[in-house]
Amino acid sequence: MDFLFYITIIVALSLIYYGYEKKVNAELKKKEIELEEKKIELEMKKIDYDREK
Repeated sequence: MDFLFYITIIVALSLIYYGYEKKVNAELKKKEIELEEKKIELEMKKIDYDREK
């Protein structure tokens, strides 16, 4: 009975860690995409500014 209890605890902790890791990776990807979007917007503003001159 003790062995099954420890296996259950290990599996539960592993699943919690895996879910947390996926969440962190998803948030990182989202921030990277937002950064790329801002870079593109900045380039567009630079081009528009150069055309106005």
